[in-house]
Amino acid sequence: MTPPLVLAIDTSCDETAAAVTSGRTVMSNVIASQSQLHRRWGGVFPTVAKQAHQELLPAVITAARRRAGADWSQLAAIAVTQGPGLAPALEVGLKFADRLGSRHQLPLVPVNHLEGHLLSVLAQPRRRTGRRSSGRPINAANPARVSKPAGPTPNFPVLGLIVSGAHTELVLVNDFGRYHRLGWTVDDAAGEALDKIGRMLGLGYPAGPVIEQLAKRVPAAALAAADAPGSPWRFPLPMTASGDYNFSFSGLKTFAKNLIGRLEQAGRLDRQTVALLAAVTQRGVLRHLTYKLNKVLADHPQLGEVWLSGGVAANIELRRQVRAAIKPYGLKLATPYTKRLCGDNAAMIGLVGGLKLELELGKPTSRAAGQEKLVVPAGTHLDRRPRWPL
Repeated sequence: MTPPLVLAIDTSCDETAAAVTSGRTVMSNVIASQSQLHRRWGGVFPTVAKQAHQELLPAVITAARRRAGADWSQLAAIAVTQGPGLAPALEVGLKFADRLGSRHQLPLVPVNHLEGHLLSVLAQPRRRTGRRSSGRPINAANPARVSKPAGPTPNFPVLGLIVSGAHTELVLVNDFGRYHRLGWTVDDAAGEALDKIGRMLGLGYPAGPVIEQLAKRVPAAALAAADAPGSPWRFPLPMTASGDYNFSFSGLKTFAKNLIGRLEQAGRLDRQTVALLAAVTQRGVLRHLTYKLNKVLADHPQLGEVWLSGGVAANIELRRQVRAAIKPYGLKLATPYTKRLCGDNAAMIGLVGGLKLELELGKPTSRAAGQEKLVVPAGTHLDRRPRWPL
């Protein structure tokens, strides 16, 4: 049986996104980025994000339906991000979902944005019947796959590492909907630290991808020397004595600020130096991530596989280091099949929404007393949940 079609909406931050999914298959995935609007502030301005969502969302939803070839009568439900995220931005998506659900008599599926990131590795591209001259099937979702998604049957328990601009978490996934947070950032997220340090270097917003590109230009010998133990350029490794799996990136920002200040005073902040600073910054942030990852791996020998997701999961060097860390344990790494599923998007929300819809329809009486409904009727008001832990 073909899984039901789900329209998904995500307005959690500065990406206006809509998608149509069928089970794990991404039928369409439309994203209108607001990065140009927020560049002047060096970060996301909530009221500007809200206004942009209001202006862009109707056209984005229409485009998602048309690209999927889905009429309103063919949709089974509307999945929408309820949180976490920016409260003004979340409000836009929730109100649109409420109105559309009432108009077309479609149930709503509230989705946790972090669960979307976590399960984004399960998404599969849509396949068309057309063929290129090479004879290979056309991948309509994104022809350039950057990695293999998770297999059809996850090998639970799974370790999920979510690394984005707003979140950095280690999650034990025992089954769908059964999650245990092992570690999280106590201050800034990894992506946020990269963006803020990049702003100090004048790299614009968002700076994380720019840092990655600059780091690639630095010779290996130069990076090794700058990052050697005892070097004034080497970033500290936070929370080594914390006894837990939590992260902290605020100290890395302070270290970068002081280092950049010293180099500016010495008149040494030229383009070559900025590139080297980008490389050691990336090395320092990734060292912290993999240090905590290694602690979890050593303490959880029962793991079946590792999932890497979130905006920073698009970073190739992070993927390489995570693969190196899990290789001694015989584990495989799964990442979203395209980088468009790493950052904020609605396809991952539709995937979770479709899963919840099938669970609700398949076992409607299995919910424990007081447990939140997976699916709510059309016209149900959903409150925004800007702080909603997984």
